[in-house]
Amino acid sequence: MSVRDVRLSEIRQIVAHAVGLTPADMSDDVNLLTTFAADWRAIEAAMAQIENKYGVNISMDEIGDVPTILSIYRATAPHANWGE
Repeated sequence: MSVRDVRLSEIRQIVAHAVGLTPADMSDDVNLLTTFAADWRAIEAAMAQIENKYGVNISMDEIGDVPTILSIYRATAPHANWGE
């Protein structure tokens, strides 16, 4: 498993917990709002956990209008200096 895959898995686990699902229920490119009926408060809670875990500060605007695991990863990567 690559470092990128590990980080995606960590983010998926955090987001899944915040929206009340298991990580296995989620794929990386699915709209969290429409597919899983998540709300922005759950996404914001997940982002707070991600920010704490990686020691970063991410604007919700960076995630975009369609929050996915990949969009959260892409918003986190530059702040965490992952060299992506």
